[in-house]
Amino acid sequence: EPLSNLDAKLRVQMRLEIKKLQGSLGTTSVYVTHDQVEAMTLGDRLMVLNNGVVEQLGTPLELYDRPATVFVAGFIGSPAMNLFESRVKPDGSGLTLAGGDEVPLPNQGLAAQADRPVKIGVRPEHFELAGEGAGMTRLTVDVVEELGADTILHGRVGENGAVTAVRAQGYRAAKAGTVLPLTVAREHVHVFDADSGRRLDD
Repeated sequence: EPLSNLDAKLRVQMRLEIKKLQGSLGTTSVYVTHDQVEAMTLGDRLMVLNNGVVEQLGTPLELYDRPATVFVAGFIGSPAMNLFESRVKPDGSGLTLAGGDEVPLPNQGLAAQADRPVKIGVRPEHFELAGEGAGMTRLTVDVVEELGADTILHGRVGENGAVTAVRAQGYRAAKAGTVLPLTVAREHVHVFDADSGRRLDD
């Protein structure tokens, strides 16, 4: 991991230099890293390994948009994808979180999984802060990271207090204990088998 011991500013500069070299030399290179930002920015194709087993092979955006497993979902993206215990409703019309909140099915083909336990994933940047009184669930804020261009809200949702991160654009006035309603569009809901961790909505 050649960049791991550099300071943050120099890491960004070196990533750009390596990317330029790749383009100018036209040489295939293999780059090994645990840093998913490096993998996403330097790789034309990524191979995600878990205990020596290939979990997924594809372009950076393929892995971001359609992670094949729970492991890949948690590795690609920062903060990592939020994962929740869930179940397909008995009539196949949607998904239910442990606390009873309902989430839309991303694909009607999942109706065949009726009444089956699943894991659902939502990236922090795909949650939307809903209007007053609206929302599929509510986030109880624990910690607020103010980054300037955006704000990361860390907290808990549902009765089981599942730890959740929400990335909101710009500055968001919130403090510990604030309760915020959240929504998510169906196209941003990822569904995985509860046992194998494999993606179900392909």
